[in-house]
Amino acid sequence: MRHLLLTAAALLSACSAASTAPSDAATEPTPSNDGLTVVPDNKADNYYSSVAAEFEVTGTLPVALTAEERADEALRDAAVQRRLTAFGLYLTAYVTDKFRGIDKNDDGVISDDEVFFRNDKYGGFHAMVRNFSLETLEVSTEGEADAQVKFTIDLAGPRDLPAALGASFEVKMPKGKTVDTTSVPRGEIRNFDPSTYTGELESVACTLERLPDPVNAYPAYDAFVADGLYDLTLFYGHDYNASRSDLREAEAAFDLLKDAGFSVPAESFSALTAASGPFVREGTANGAPIRTEVRIFHSEMFTTDRRGQHDLALSELVARDVFFYNGHAGPYFGFYLDEARAATVNYAEFATAPMTDKQQLVIAQGCQTYSQYADMLYANPAKSEDNLDVITTVNYSYGQGTERLLSQLIAQGAGGAHAPVDFYALIDALNDDWLNERKGVFYGVMGIDGNSQRHPYAAVDRVGEACEVVADCGDPKGNVCVAGQDGEKRCGVAALGDGGCPEGTAFVQLARGNTITSGACVAP
Repeated sequence: MRHLLLTAAALLSACSAASTAPSDAATEPTPSNDGLTVVPDNKADNYYSSVAAEFEVTGTLPVALTAEERADEALRDAAVQRRLTAFGLYLTAYVTDKFRGIDKNDDGVISDDEVFFRNDKYGGFHAMVRNFSLETLEVSTEGEADAQVKFTIDLAGPRDLPAALGASFEVKMPKGKTVDTTSVPRGEIRNFDPSTYTGELESVACTLERLPDPVNAYPAYDAFVADGLYDLTLFYGHDYNASRSDLREAEAAFDLLKDAGFSVPAESFSALTAASGPFVREGTANGAPIRTEVRIFHSEMFTTDRRGQHDLALSELVARDVFFYNGHAGPYFGFYLDEARAATVNYAEFATAPMTDKQQLVIAQGCQTYSQYADMLYANPAKSEDNLDVITTVNYSYGQGTERLLSQLIAQGAGGAHAPVDFYALIDALNDDWLNERKGVFYGVMGIDGNSQRHPYAAVDRVGEACEVVADCGDPKGNVCVAGQDGEKRCGVAALGDGGCPEGTAFVQLARGNTITSGACVAP
């Protein structure tokens, strides 16, 4: 079962961005790894705080089977899946936050056609279900009664969720309800409220158990830059609100890249087209030349070519090292790219796109993308947690934090050297944003269990070599020069934990004065 790293912090409908804050500069300060000392064992604080987590829900569900389904394993499995799918959706209806509606036309009134939820007082625990994490643990078909199916499904929410929801709780749903994932009754489930439902109900008893957090790790920067090209795409979906936050956010990214020293492919944001080409900046990564390219696309670039917009979104998703989708999203949805939905990318297309085994990072920045965006990408035969990490949201997204995240991913230090930022720092920055913190937007990343804790630009072959300054050891951020027990300075490699240490080395915490600053793997 895949795990989720979460820090800080519309059911079955597309919802999203509403605000953009001033951007951060794209050049990060780069403290030197010189002058560091090893911290003695048992003197370092290893506590990491995060206000959200992933949980596993376990329960047993009765499934009515026909004689034909009992006799045919494939038919029985399909019946079980339809029943479990229904449960996952009604669990979602219970645990997610809901709101009455959105004043799309800014007239000060939420009219009937602007209502999103008619059950906004039902449930609501700041949580989101991971739809495709459903696992059948056991199916009992003994006797003539319904089959009994024991299952698990994951959800994410605040760390105190067991106190609010209960370690044991019940989910109410229409009795015997089944759902085919190819035909989800969105409105019916989105507005379900057992207190007003007129049909027969059933209650499913569930237990809740927190899953462990994965350790910190780095995005696969070393693979991103291996070909000398580090390319990123920001694809903005259409905002149906009158404020058009999609255009404001795209323009903010334009300005950020211009201020960060990128060559700009158009004289102004209004002149930028889908054919303008990338923003470009030259620099270095791990001592080698690197060309960073960033592309920006938004809805108004494709008013006469919606099919081209759809196809380009998928081709950019396939091709780039880092791909941002910024727009309306939700369970069983995909990329909402235009008002008429002529360009919409269905979530199922993620599984069939011509992906490759290249290392990638995808940022699905829209409402409740935790639901299944990562899992549909992982369903693609070419993708797995070994070559793909996905940043998602649990609750509603306001498009906030894109510029900060982009700044961190393209950060440069002295001399234009790329300065890699680890996943904890990336996710913390998103969740610490003033609006995200105020609105309870839970950002997290999936797929990092297999990522390296060793700095992507670490020179493993130089560990143990004599040095005077860190530059003697390779990339100044990826390596260290520290004194051993004999007082002699030797090279080591920067790391986030002992999982990043090569054979024959040990992980130590490093300090400048009395302050712990980092960790490294050093030879005994």
